Amino acid sequence: MRAIKIYDRTDLLEISFDDIKKFHGYGAYMAIGVAFRILETAFEELYGEEIPNREDISIVSGHGGPGFRDCFEFVTRAKTRGEYIVDINYPKAQYDPHRATGYVYKFTKKNGEAVEILLKENFLPPVFYDYLKMGRDDSFTPETHAEARKLILELGDKAYNMSKEDLLIVNRIK
Repeated sequence: MRAIKIYDRTDLLEISFDDIKKFHGYGAYMAIGVAFRILETAFEELYGEEIPNREDISIVSGHGGPGFRDCFEFVTRAKTRGEYIVDINYPKAQYDPHRATGYVYKFTKKNGEAVEILLKENFLPPVFYDYLKMGRDDSFTPETHAEARKLILELGDKAYNMSKEDLLIVNRIK
């Protein structure tokens, strides 16, 4: 089982996807699958073989949803530390036709090195955004709710298991 390694001060933590599921649950399962892959990719890009320390990381998220927030918080504690900002108008990866929200995430080290990671546009099918809107509007029927739930679970597993090259776009900033 894969795990993300991170230091909490001097204590080494190994956080698996199962740990994230226990913390968040399955409500935004697609997002925790994608967020786990984003964290793996960001740490690899910024730290290579070195294990990061929570205190070194700040995050700007173009997406304000609970799945991304919970995954990033559980691993980095960035929200608790005041190092997590949501900017739904971040000018990239604005795929949702129903509202402003960016599927883009910027991770910055204290030394200024940063990486910007975008979810590829074709990962989420158009119906996914319709389901999100139905959830906000409280307009699900029992059938569409079941379909949405099935899709969210499929996408979370797919994101966790697919290659980062097929899932994400990585831009080094500094």
